[in-house]
Amino acid sequence: MGKKRKKDKNYMTKLLAVLFIVILLVSALSYAVIVNMLNDESSNKKKTKEKKDNRVSPYTNQAIYLRLNRIRKKGIIEQMYTSGNDIFDVSPQRSGKPELKIILDGLRPGLGWDEKPSFSYIAQFDDYEWVGCDTFNSWDSGYMNRLVFRNVDEEKNTSTVKLSIIENVKVKKLFGSSTQKKEKDSFTVEYNFRTGRWTGDDYFNDSDGYGHLNGTNYEIWFDLYQTSADEDLIPFQAELELGTDPFVDDTYLDPDEDGIPTVWEWKWGYDPFTWNDHSSLDPDCDGIQNDEEYYIREWLANPFYPEIYIEADYMEQTPKKGLFGKDGWDGWKHEFYEESQQMLIERFNQHGYTVHIDDGCMGGGGNILPFVRGGGAYQQQAGVVAGHYANDFADDRKGIFRYTVVAYGGGWCHPQDSNHYYDCMVVPHNKKFFFNQLDVAIQERTKRIGQAIQVLHELGHSLGIIGITSPGVDNASVRNGHPADYPWFDYVSVMNYDYFRQRYFDYSDGTHGEYDNDDWADIDLTFFQRPSEYMEGVGAEY
Repeated sequence: MGKKRKKDKNYMTKLLAVLFIVILLVSALSYAVIVNMLNDESSNKKKTKEKKDNRVSPYTNQAIYLRLNRIRKKGIIEQMYTSGNDIFDVSPQRSGKPELKIILDGLRPGLGWDEKPSFSYIAQFDDYEWVGCDTFNSWDSGYMNRLVFRNVDEEKNTSTVKLSIIENVKVKKLFGSSTQKKEKDSFTVEYNFRTGRWTGDDYFNDSDGYGHLNGTNYEIWFDLYQTSADEDLIPFQAELELGTDPFVDDTYLDPDEDGIPTVWEWKWGYDPFTWNDHSSLDPDCDGIQNDEEYYIREWLANPFYPEIYIEADYMEQTPKKGLFGKDGWDGWKHEFYEESQQMLIERFNQHGYTVHIDDGCMGGGGNILPFVRGGGAYQQQAGVVAGHYANDFADDRKGIFRYTVVAYGGGWCHPQDSNHYYDCMVVPHNKKFFFNQLDVAIQERTKRIGQAIQVLHELGHSLGIIGITSPGVDNASVRNGHPADYPWFDYVSVMNYDYFRQRYFDYSDGTHGEYDNDDWADIDLTFFQRPSEYMEGVGAEY
């Protein structure tokens, strides 16, 4: 009996153990099933939520903004050269002596050269028209940043936006004239509220720059964006696509820690979750790397369109002594004329570059520097400009801007620090220089033409147009008594002293003869960031 009871007891123990194991297995299986069911339910809920969030612009009233950044009128070069009496042909000639014509033109005041355009704008959102209250009486609106917005129907996918530039045009009549409003340029784009991109007359990665219209009569810089719950300008659906949080402001967040925030990277097509070496990336090869483009984004920097930034300071007005200032103290005021600036901007625009000039409008230029007598004081070896370069030209702008000083004397592009970068130019502005070196360019009109020519010449050096690559650069063959068929006479460029003196306002395109150099093809926008071995400019002791 004892053995049987023991056996039964062992049997029951084993049976209980088996049952326990079975229970554990069933429990584990049940747990796994439940977990999977919960995960499936969570996944389904997530999918359901995503479907619910397929709205265009939830959690905010849907509206579109048009930001007008800058508008520039074209045509100033022609106006400056041909205004008023046009009997003098100032274009360079291959035969004969154009000196007399150029001198006479230098003395001609000109009629109408100082007339400024008058324009306004009209914005149209779908079927709604908004008439701008601003009228600009200038060649350039400057960095105005005007906002125009329009509420739209909720869940609207696209809006058509048109901007028209309306110019006040003088129309001659039998007796006098009248002013009429005429549309002189326009663009039309379709904005997508899901992607935050637009297409039409302007689109992402187009040839003249996203948000930049290079029209027939006007240049227009603009931006389009919409309301968003987190106010970071990235649309709700674009945030879901990117993987960012549509309820968190991404303006200054940098998830990939590459130094550039999400909003900028999204705008220009970079992945905000992929690290990029923005301090080296320069997709438009203008010498301004992406991190620098971000730094000057307020001034319309575009990482995919080549740009040149210039900061300008001015020496104090020259005192006037002696009869008509004959002793050299001519009383001239030193400034970077608006017309000269616009001529420079226009010439580069014609070749696919944008020039930005800070004469104080960007908060860096426009400093008034102490008057120093004599051009020698402003030669590169004197150290005066080196002091201004060190103290008046901010370090965080070096490598982005080229520094320009309009002074009594000088006339060069040359390094001013140990980096040996050709990012500093000095433009002489005195009566004697304009009389001698620019063939009597002493009228207000020709002074502005002469100044534009000087800046174009010195800027050419900063762009890599130097004697090493083109022996005709800074050549003065004809003026030194050589015959007109001297080889460098073919080099029709402001970089050739002969044509500089003839007030020729352009670089050469290489089509004028065997010894002509194609300056425009040789331009290297990165040159001002690279040490170079040789450079000289128009230097004169005045």
